[in-house]
Amino acid sequence: MSAISKREFLQLLGLSGLVLGATSLSPGRAFAQSVGAQPAWANLPEGAVPKTGGKLVYGQTYPNWAVGTSDNGKHPHFWIDLLTRSIWNCLLWVDHDFNLQGELAESWQPTDNSLKVWDFKLREGVMFHNGKEMTADDVVASINAHVAQKGSSFLNKWFSKVEPQGKYAVRFTLNAGYAEFPFALAEYRLAIVPAATQETILTDGIGTGPFKLIEVDNRRGFRAVRNENYWLKGRPFVDELEGYVVNSQTAINGFRSGQFNAVFNIDPTTAAQYEGANGVVHKSAGGDQFLISLPKNLDLVWNDPRIREAISLSIDRNAINTIVYNDPGTWVGNDTHMSGLNREFLPRPKPYDPVRAKQLLAEAGHAGGLTLPAIVYCPSFPEEPRVMAVVAESLKNNGINVEIREMPCDGFSAYQQQVNAPFGRPARSLVGPRNPAINLGRMATNDSESAGWSGAKGDDYKVLYAKAIAEPDDEKRTEMYQQLQAIAQSDTPAIVLGGRRNMLAHAPSVTNLKSHSQNWGSRFDDVWIES
Repeated sequence: MSAISKREFLQLLGLSGLVLGATSLSPGRAFAQSVGAQPAWANLPEGAVPKTGGKLVYGQTYPNWAVGTSDNGKHPHFWIDLLTRSIWNCLLWVDHDFNLQGELAESWQPTDNSLKVWDFKLREGVMFHNGKEMTADDVVASINAHVAQKGSSFLNKWFSKVEPQGKYAVRFTLNAGYAEFPFALAEYRLAIVPAATQETILTDGIGTGPFKLIEVDNRRGFRAVRNENYWLKGRPFVDELEGYVVNSQTAINGFRSGQFNAVFNIDPTTAAQYEGANGVVHKSAGGDQFLISLPKNLDLVWNDPRIREAISLSIDRNAINTIVYNDPGTWVGNDTHMSGLNREFLPRPKPYDPVRAKQLLAEAGHAGGLTLPAIVYCPSFPEEPRVMAVVAESLKNNGINVEIREMPCDGFSAYQQQVNAPFGRPARSLVGPRNPAINLGRMATNDSESAGWSGAKGDDYKVLYAKAIAEPDDEKRTEMYQQLQAIAQSDTPAIVLGGRRNMLAHAPSVTNLKSHSQNWGSRFDDVWIES
């Protein structure tokens, strides 16, 4: 395929009026002095000698649902597609190994074993892009704004109040004990911004992140420049950052032509094409999981839990890993929101068991097989049609026929929820990989994903979940988490296929850019470009 010109590429994007790299920068650098020690998670690989300067321009193939449908691209709530931590920071961050790390918070702890009150010590000397120092008042204002604007249900469900404790500390009071509460404060929407009025807070694109926002086009992308006062001393290394939401073919064309020097969420089947263009491909151990919601409030065949379990055991999940992700023999979904990345993950004893599936179908009165209602999805990632083809073929081979219908992503959520509120149509939803308390709580609180799960096992699950998250002892809590997974597997309220393997490609000159299993956790403050 021939390379396209820069002008042609911009026209393809619809960005001919937005000139890449138009900002000129002073060669001088002024670094803010860090009061606390640099966090260990920010250490560079041993022997690394990073270069400064240059520009990182990345394509993002995740569909632009958030920024593209918003009326303000400067609001962090809409930046999951464009990767929030380019412009903003949160109090905490989940690293590549799913450990919780301090970002704008240096330390945190509960005040006692009730786990209802949590104290956070803030980093001192952190500056916003507008030159104002971040203090406890900004954190309190930011959190209250996120709660008011329903930024994250993972926070709102437990939140009672947040108060300043002097200039550089805050105290959270919860409405119930919650051992893993700090993980909620790492959520990508919960960025810390300068205190402002209720009408203006979160709307101006000002954060504490490694880059300062210069321009954003809600439908396409953004441009940003280096934050010379970033709280991580000497970071970032790159002078300019640009990101654009594009489809898979535009992404690889742009990479070949040199318009992109990185692409996030590449189609796994195109990895060889990126490598053929001298690209370096990095694959994470996980990514968003594909959950199939089965509404149980209607008179449908899968109201029988034996049918639901038979569906699950008829899907060859390892074939998905092998065919789509070239990752055979690795973890597969266990019909809970838990991921193989979680240390508490409890795999099904035999995830693919056609013999047992046929027995269950026979017990339920369908020895000759059955046809399921149609299931709808929109391809959030380029490879998803192939994932669903493997699922449909696997089910068919085991006597279960189903149409898995692909729909456009534009308007999909409204279509899915248009009937049978609050559960909607049978559909695939995406489940981002998170910590156990958030993962397992979704089956207890998310109507569309649990889809009317009721009965003794559903009740037992909710009671045990409330007990587990209030347990201060890690070992006891882990045991209860595994019991919760066993309960869900025995009743199969939803089918969880497993997780994608997030993949990115970058030019050989781009160094230390890594794919994150939590796509929204991707960072740019430790990336540099070799000359």
